[in-house]
Amino acid sequence: MMKLSKLLKNTWQSKRSASALVAACTSVTLGLPVQATDLLNVVDVALQRNLSLSSAETNLAATEYELDINRGNFLPSLNVSANTNWNDGSTHKYSGPNDRNSYNNHGVNVTLTQSLFDLGDIYSYGSTQTDIDIEALRTEQTRQQIIREAATAYFEYLKNQAQIRATQAELESSEARLTLISRNIELGNVAGTERYEVLAQKERTADSLRTLRKDQRIILNDLANILQQPLKPDFDLQSSIQFEAISSARQNELNSIMYTSDLSLLIAKQEVNKSRQVLRETGSTFAPSLKGSIGYTYDNTNDASAKIYPDKGVTEETVYTLTLDVPILNGGRDYYRYQQNKVDIDRTEIDLQNSKNLSQQQFDEFIYNINDFSASLTSLTTIIQANYASYIGIQKAHKLGTRTITDLLSAESKLYGSIRNYENARYDYVINLIQLNERIGNLNMATVGKIAEQMSPVGDDSSQSPIPLHLMVQ
Repeated sequence: MMKLSKLLKNTWQSKRSASALVAACTSVTLGLPVQATDLLNVVDVALQRNLSLSSAETNLAATEYELDINRGNFLPSLNVSANTNWNDGSTHKYSGPNDRNSYNNHGVNVTLTQSLFDLGDIYSYGSTQTDIDIEALRTEQTRQQIIREAATAYFEYLKNQAQIRATQAELESSEARLTLISRNIELGNVAGTERYEVLAQKERTADSLRTLRKDQRIILNDLANILQQPLKPDFDLQSSIQFEAISSARQNELNSIMYTSDLSLLIAKQEVNKSRQVLRETGSTFAPSLKGSIGYTYDNTNDASAKIYPDKGVTEETVYTLTLDVPILNGGRDYYRYQQNKVDIDRTEIDLQNSKNLSQQQFDEFIYNINDFSASLTSLTTIIQANYASYIGIQKAHKLGTRTITDLLSAESKLYGSIRNYENARYDYVINLIQLNERIGNLNMATVGKIAEQMSPVGDDSSQSPIPLHLMVQ
C-alpha cells in the first residue's frame, strides 16, 4: 500500500500508468480545453507557459551580460581619431598689401590603453558574479513557486469537487424528502410544520452548493492563469493511500535539508556576500590605481607661412604613458559611502536571521499541519462510520414513527459534514506536503511525480458515491 510519507524522499524514478502516460502526451492548444490531464502534465505545462517564469529567466539572461560588461574593464581599449582642418586667414595692414594665408592640415591619433591595477574593477566583477548567483536562485525560486501554485490549484479543485459531490448528494436527498413530506402533508399523514424544517435545510444546502460552484470557477480561472490555458483536472488520489505522520527523525532530517537548500535562505546568504563585496568595492576608492597607454599621432600640414611647429610637412609622434592615480580627498563622499555600506552589511545579516526564523516557523507549521491531518483522518474515518450507522438507524426509526424529522435531518447533516471534513483533510494533507517540499527547496518534478504515482483517472461523477464506501468495509 502506498504511503504519502515517501513523497519526501529526495530520489525518485519516474513510474506512471499507461493511462497517465497517454494523458501526459495529450497535446494542448491555447484557448481550447484540455482533456485527461494528470498532475505531472499540468506542472510541465505550467513551467513551459507561465509568464512569471519566462520573465525570471529573461532577467537572469540579462544579468549575465553584466558580467561581460565588467570583464571589459580588464581588457585593453583602442581609440582612433582622425581630423582635418581648413584654415583661411587674412591680415589687414595699415600700409602695404594685405596678407592672405590659406592652408589645411589633417592627422590621425591612435591610443591603446590598458588598466594594470584597479581594485575597484576586481571587486565590481565579484559583485556582478554574486548578482548572477542571486538571480539564478530567484529563477529557481520562481520555478518552485509555479510548481507549488499549479499543484496546489490542482488539489484545491479536487477538494472542491469532493465538496460539491457530497453537497449535491445532500441536496438531492433534501429535495426528495421535501417532495415526500409535501405529499404526506397533502394526504394528512404528517403535520404541516415538518415541511419547514426540511425546506430550510434544503435551501441551506442549495446555497452552499452555489458557493462551492462559484469557488470552483475561481479555482479553474486561477489554474488557467498559471498555465496560460484552460484546464480541468482529470486525475484524483487513490482511496488506498495512507496519510502517515512524519516521524521526529524524519523531521530532523528535513530540517537539516532546509538549512542547506531553502532558496529564501540561500538568497539571503548571497545578499550578505554581495553587501560585503560592495563594501570592498567602495573601499577600493581609497587605493591607488595604475594605467598604461601608448599613443601615436600623425599630422600633415601645408601651412607655408608658419615659422614654428607644425611647419609645412609631416609630423609623427609616439607617446608612452604610465599613470598612477592616488586619491587624496573628494569632499568625504567616498568615506560616507563606505560607512553606509558597512551599515548595509548589518541590514543584510538581520534579514538573513529573519529569513531563518520565518523558514523555521513555516517548516514547523507544515509539520504540525501534516501530522494533525494524519491523526484527523483516523478520527474522521471513525466519525463517518458512526454517523453513517446512526443515520441509517434513525432513518429506519423515523419510518416507524419513533424518531422525529429533526432527528433525521440532524443525523444527515452530521454524516455529510463529516464526509466533507474527511475530504478536506485528505487534500489539505497533500497541499501542506507540497508546501513543505517548497520550503525545504525540494519541490521539483520528482516530488510531484511521487504524488502523481498515487493518482488515478477520475470516473464519471454521477457513478461515484459521495460516501467513501471503502471506509464502510473496514
